[in-house]
Amino acid sequence: MWGGYEGPGSKTVIPSEAHAKITCRLVSDQDPHDIVEKTVRHLESHVPLGARLTIHAGGHGARPYRIAADHFAMRAAGAALEAVYGVRPLIVRSGGTIPICELFKRHMGLDTVFFSFSTADEDFHAPNEFFRVHRLHEGLEAWAWYWQILGAR
Repeated sequence: MWGGYEGPGSKTVIPSEAHAKITCRLVSDQDPHDIVEKTVRHLESHVPLGARLTIHAGGHGARPYRIAADHFAMRAAGAALEAVYGVRPLIVRSGGTIPICELFKRHMGLDTVFFSFSTADEDFHAPNEFFRVHRLHEGLEAWAWYWQILGAR
């Protein structure tokens, strides 16, 4: 969100306009176009008297993707992580968009497994993002276990 003067120093004038960018993280079975329509309707129904709302819906959007927690590839991923770290992994669902995964699923029936070896304190996608080198080695080891486990299936 932003509005008014944004440069250095102070400015005591009340801004005449405000702006916001809205991103929606979708869950299984939500349609991005439907969510845009519902968001626009909600915003339009809450415009204060005397205010004007202008919306530029980006024209893009990706359908969400989800792999079943009991999928054989997920079980293999869990076993690979357990082999590397010595404890059962915590399997979590997280919002993120990699549009090709949904397309692989919808058009080719292929599922995608995600391995993440960065941790929240590494500030991924932030200006000060970093990655610990030992995580790279752990990831390589986990992938080696993963392919070995899948190959033995």
